[in-house]
Amino acid sequence: MRKTVFFPGRVSVVFRKGPVGFLRQDPSEEARRIKDDPSMRDRSAPVKEEDVRQNALTVVRLRGGDASDPAEVLGEYRLQFGKYKGKHFRWLLENDVGYTLYLIQSHQKEEAAGVLQAERHSKDSLQSFLRYALSFQEISSLLQYEAQKRPPVPRPAAEEEELVGFGARAKSTWREVWESRHDGYAAFILKLFLTLFRSCSAFVLSCVFSQKSL
Repeated sequence: MRKTVFFPGRVSVVFRKGPVGFLRQDPSEEARRIKDDPSMRDRSAPVKEEDVRQNALTVVRLRGGDASDPAEVLGEYRLQFGKYKGKHFRWLLENDVGYTLYLIQSHQKEEAAGVLQAERHSKDSLQSFLRYALSFQEISSLLQYEAQKRPPVPRPAAEEEELVGFGARAKSTWREVWESRHDGYAAFILKLFLTLFRSCSAFVLSCVFSQKSL
């Protein structure tokens, strides 16, 4: 007897909402586990945008979805950046709206400053995700609501929670760099700082001795 294969067809985003219907911005339990355990994160190199697109189209067609619907196809794209790298775009909207807002607002600030720090494939993935997220009225409405709220009094961040601000891990905090030190990046930073310190010390000492000899 031939086995019948069931395809769910179109898949829609199911947002997590609170008791009164507002979108929840806290991470889901699954997202929190990934956030708290760096070993669960995808450390592989980012994949080209076209490869991501072709994989997404294949998934949509196999489950009987609408491959002509850009939003449905984008929902099957896999993130090529950040702590949720490897997860589908749809998954991120369903599991961490707060992080989604952070990505949108950070990107808007970078655009306003004329600085975009993401690398090529990561940048392509980020821009595709932002286009996908902003296509939902729920996200646009939440952004408008957040913009209208009175800005909180800024508090100085703890040093370990500050962004690195340069290099391949520019958007990571110093805490995240240290917690993922097995990848060698923390050792690279320490070596870089030590080299700069030695160079600066040698320059200062040479200036002092030069003054004394006059």
